[in-house]
Order: sequence, then structure tokens, then C-alpha cells
Amino acid sequence: MSMMEEAIGADGVLNGDVKQAVRRVTLWGMAVNVLLTAVKFAVGLAVGSQSCVADAVHSLSDFITDLAVLVGVRFWSAPADSDHPHGHQRIEALITLAIGVLLGISAIGMISNAVKTIGVSAEGPSPSWWLLGVALISIFLKEILYQWTTSVGRACRSSALIANAWHHRSDAVSSIPVAVVAIVGRIWPGISYLDHIAAVIVASMLLRAAWQIAWPCLKELSDHGVSALEVKEMCRIASSVPGVKEAHKLRTRWFGNGVLLDMHVLVDKDLPVEQGHRICEEVASEIKCQMPKVHDVLTHLEPYEGTDFKAEILRLAGQVNGVRGMGAIQIRSFPEGNEVECCILVSAECPLGEAHEICMKVRETLQASPLKIIRAVVYAEPFIQ
Repeated sequence: MSMMEEAIGADGVLNGDVKQAVRRVTLWGMAVNVLLTAVKFAVGLAVGSQSCVADAVHSLSDFITDLAVLVGVRFWSAPADSDHPHGHQRIEALITLAIGVLLGISAIGMISNAVKTIGVSAEGPSPSWWLLGVALISIFLKEILYQWTTSVGRACRSSALIANAWHHRSDAVSSIPVAVVAIVGRIWPGISYLDHIAAVIVASMLLRAAWQIAWPCLKELSDHGVSALEVKEMCRIASSVPGVKEAHKLRTRWFGNGVLLDMHVLVDKDLPVEQGHRICEEVASEIKCQMPKVHDVLTHLEPYEGTDFKAEILRLAGQVNGVRGMGAIQIRSFPEGNEVECCILVSAECPLGEAHEICMKVRETLQASPLKIIRAVVYAEPFIQ
């Protein structure tokens, strides 16, 4: 783990060193964008290059997103308060979404302009080495900014900073058609449509990048949870803690660069309350240790009422003809219901096809019961007296 990652609090709040790193890389990005905007506008107007002027507008939009990150980090890195008891990380999602939308609007504008102007002018931009020079400088500087900003964004797990890095990369990519136009203009001065075609291709790539930036933020703002596999892993970790009889009703949601989790932890009903709370604290600690993306765990302590659930499964399965007994039973509980994996015992002389039919009947019986079984896996083993 890097020193920068260690500077991030357990609640996902950025500490002083990380804030300084974010401000430093963003201020450099702003300075470069102001310089490139001025130079691209000047060269584009001087040589009559529409693509170069459009590229200048793109650099100007980069400056705006830099400003959004620079101002926004002061808000989303603030600690929790009475008005925002969970912290201010949602502000980062809003800013990241704004960056994605702005990038998408820029891409759509570039596509529209390129399509509308195909064939309008019979002549391309004046073949000038200035045009090629400013395009190559832009590609070089913006790629450096992309690499630097991405490194800082990943280290501090900032979606807004990573989105801003992609905006730098998009500006570098959008300078490629300008370079192509400058080179082709030198070799074949009569070809003008190549710039338009290249602009449409590049803008389509930018539109895809904008969607990839905005979509995770839309999911976060709509309280989207983690994947089912990750929920199962959380349930497994909780169940492995000594004293936990069962863990269920797990609910997750993304918040900033981490996940909030609340869950029900069932322990022996005869345990003292204090010991039960210590078990819950250990559950929270284990989950956060093994899954660093989880920033906060809220546990609800409940008494475990014994093996009633398993007893009911035994009773239901025993009603199916051909079941001679039960083996291992595993139960996993989730917000939407329970998953059951169980072994039934059938006669050792039972044909394989018949054993399979018995398993299917047991599964249908369990899923039709009031036990909220959303998935049942039933397999057979021979009954040996």
C-alpha cells in the first residue's frame, strides 16, 4: 500500500497529503489547458483550421472540468457533520457525472459539426507546420497529464479525478485529426473530408468514454448496491466469525469511493448482550479488513432461535416419496430470500434416473414452501444402514 493510500481515512475522507496531491495535479492541468486553448485558437484562426478551433474548445472544456474538480474536492473531502452524517462523498459523484455529461455534449457537438461540414468546403486548412506542431504538443502534454492524473486518482480512489484524467486523454485523442489534417494537407492539399471522418470516429470514442464515466455515478446516485457475488462473500466472511450462527438481510450501496453495508447478525439467544455486540464488532472488522472497499458496516444483533429452519427443511423433504433421510444442509440468507443446498439420502439400489426425479421433487417442494427459498440445490447420496 502506498503512502498516499494510507493517507485516506477508513471512512473514505481524503486527508491533507492527498488533498494537496489532487490540487497539485489539477492546478497543473488548468495551466496546461489555458495555454493550449490560447495557442490552438490562435493557430486555428490564423491558418483557417476548423478542427484546430474545435480542439481549442475541447481544451477549454478541460479547463472547466479542472476547475470543477479543484472546487469540488474541498466539499467532498469534508468530514461528516450534522447535515451529512454519512459524509459528503456524493458530491464527488455529482461532479463526476457533470464531467461525463460535459464530455458527452462535446463529443455530440464534434460529431454534428463534422457531419454538417462534410463537402461544404472544397479546400482543407492551409498546410502549415504550425498546425502539426500545436497538435503534437497537445498530444504530448495531455498524455502526460492523463498518466499523472490517473495515477493520483487511483491512489486516492477518486472517481472525479479519474474522470478528469479521461478528459485529458480525450483532448489528446481529439488532437490526432488535427495532426492528420496538417500532414495530409502538405501531401494532398485537395483532400478535406478526411478530417471530418476522423473527427466523427474520435468523437464516437469520446462519447463512449463519457458513458463509462457517467454510468457508475448514475448507479451510485440511485443507491445501486454491489454485485450478488460480493454480497455472498460478505455473508461468508460474517458467517466465519466465531459465535455467528447466521448472517442475513445484507443491504449495500455505493457511497463515494466505498460501500456502506448493513446486515443482521444472529447469535445464540443465551449469550449476554455485551458478548453479542463484541461478535458484531468482529464481524464488521473482518469484512472491512478482507474487503477494503467497505467503509462502514452497520450490524443488527438478533437472537438465533435454533434449527427451526433446518427442521422445516427436514420435514418437507421427508414428505417426498423415496427420501430415506437427510445429509448436510447449508443455508445462505439474502435480502430477497434464502438459498439452500442439501443432500438427500435414497436407497442404494435406487436407479440414477429415479434418484434425479426425487431430487427434483424435493427442490420443487422446498421452493413452493413459505420459507422464501429462491434457489435450492438438491443432490442424492446412497442411504447405508
